[in-house]
Amino acid sequence: MAQSRISVVALCLVVALVVAAAAVPAASAFGCYDDCFERCSNGKEDPACTKMCTEACGAGAAAQDAAAPGAKA
Repeated sequence: MAQSRISVVALCLVVALVVAAAAVPAASAFGCYDDCFERCSNGKEDPACTKMCTEACGAGAAAQDAAAPGAKA
């Protein structure tokens, strides 16, 4: 009985760690697209920078950055 209880607790800890690790990239990507585009394009419209930053920061990063408070329109 104790062995199965330890196994369940260990499994729950592993699941919690996996879920926590999955959330880290999403949190660290906040502001990624705006920062990347600003550094790449130097204030100019550049389709190459748009493509590169979208790939580097993830497809949803541009939408997240645009929806952020204080984001440039």
